[in-house]
Amino acid sequence: MLALERQKYITEIVEREKSVKVIELSKLFEVTEETIRRDLEKIEKLGILKRTYGGAIFINGTIKDVEDTPFSMRVNENISSKQKIAIAVADMLYDGEVVMLDPSTTCLEVAKNIDKNKRLTVITNSISILSELSSHEELNVVSTGGTLRKRSLSLIGPTAKDNIKNYYADKAVISCKGVDLQRGAMDTNELEVEIKKAMIGCAKEIILAVDSTKMQKISMHKLIEVSKINYLVVDQELPPEWQEFCTQHGIKQIVCK
Repeated sequence: MLALERQKYITEIVEREKSVKVIELSKLFEVTEETIRRDLEKIEKLGILKRTYGGAIFINGTIKDVEDTPFSMRVNENISSKQKIAIAVADMLYDGEVVMLDPSTTCLEVAKNIDKNKRLTVITNSISILSELSSHEELNVVSTGGTLRKRSLSLIGPTAKDNIKNYYADKAVISCKGVDLQRGAMDTNELEVEIKKAMIGCAKEIILAVDSTKMQKISMHKLIEVSKINYLVVDQELPPEWQEFCTQHGIKQIVCK
């Protein structure tokens, strides 16, 4: 059994039983107690349980519906990793293509790295990206319109969602707050997720661009199954189970070190 699969079962057990013991889980899954402790440590980081002496207890409410950190605070987080990812993604955008960029800080870095001589149409609901691309004479930049969400400097709501559906895109570049093999890519704000889903629905190919801090983390709202994406662009080598999954589902892995 893969580690992620075992951790999934452990999560289900602790949610049902409200507490677990290391020694019992070790016998159940036929692995060492040290392996179980490592599993519990990883699950604890997701906010699902709290480790105790000899086991762990369930924390009421496995996923906290918290507001995401303001854009101004996120923009410099893990900036080196985001820049490496952004350079790789920008190189994947070709002349004549229509590209959708979500309002993430990663996509802002992508916008900063787009070749000024490329002839692209960029559709976005990000105020920051619209501003960044305003000086690119060769680019055709399209705003989705909508209601300004100040926390993320993004345009959301029915107007933005309906306008996106009027377009066809070659590629949609999406980032997220967490991505897990079982739960898919996830984000914190429902209104933001609705806009990203609209972008995904209008694009021929999906590029998921995430730094390593987002891997195997969970959030409140599901965005897309991992199996549905075409490219996974990351800053660190993927674990073996992820590599196997990507190969099985025809997902191209791009590792930017």
